[in-house]
Amino acid sequence: MSVAQPRADSTDASPSGASPAGGSPLTVGFIGAGSMGAPMVERLLAAGHTVHLYARRSDVSARFTDLGAQLGPSATEVAGAVDVLIVCPFSQAQLFEILVSGGALAAMRPGSVLVQHATVSPTAIRELATQAAAGGVAVLDAPVSGTSDSIRAGRLTVLVGGDKAAADLVEPILGAYSATVVRTGEVGSASVVKLVNNLTFAAHVQTAIAADNLGRSLGLDTDLLMGALGVCSANSSAIQLLGAIGSTKALAEFALPYLRKDVALVEQVAADLGLDVGFLGSVVHDGPAELTGDA
Repeated sequence: MSVAQPRADSTDASPSGASPAGGSPLTVGFIGAGSMGAPMVERLLAAGHTVHLYARRSDVSARFTDLGAQLGPSATEVAGAVDVLIVCPFSQAQLFEILVSGGALAAMRPGSVLVQHATVSPTAIRELATQAAAGGVAVLDAPVSGTSDSIRAGRLTVLVGGDKAAADLVEPILGAYSATVVRTGEVGSASVVKLVNNLTFAAHVQTAIAADNLGRSLGLDTDLLMGALGVCSANSSAIQLLGAIGSTKALAEFALPYLRKDVALVEQVAADLGLDVGFLGSVVHDGPAELTGDA
């Protein structure tokens, strides 16, 4: 599949690596400027990219207009105006609401590239890519690993599955907010990696909370214990996160809604395939935090 060529009417100075050799800069559309998406837009604008943004909230629109974003009146108008459309919703349901029922995918120009950052079912993203290909649009399955602070620091990890030419074109744009881009293969493969990662991370969170509970029962406070474990062999990203946040209550408020959503999704995907999530699932279910059930 051919991918987008730069728009002839683009006049902004080219950000480093943002366009094919000898071409004009690619225009970028963005939908989903929430807790994760907002710092992505900030980084894209700071890197000099032309960003067309659709935001439902007036305060978000006003803020990003001041930062230089070009506001679109609808998701479909933004989708139809750009070379690369980045969508960063909270869930798979929101992704399909924006792209399918909302019409943004149908509005995209042939040759353009869709980058989706949600955690989704591999089957769902493959079906979306098939639908997009019929209209000449390349889909990159690009879930992320990290926090909003990771994005602001330019240290996000992005997993990318999909067409190589499309990924080559988009990777310099992703570099505005990501330090690591991991190519995983075909569309859907990145979502498989992300689901396994998130179930593993959920198990690590349960372990970190259990360690904190044991430590406090032995007279250690959370800051001391997590600080020590963070430089010992028990270290993990969950240990680091609990240490930074400072309490299991604050960790629950910050991370558990996302983890519950992702645990439910990976268990549904496994069930649809007739698979058992095994030991990781047992740790997630039996640990001290309530990671299953409604978010």
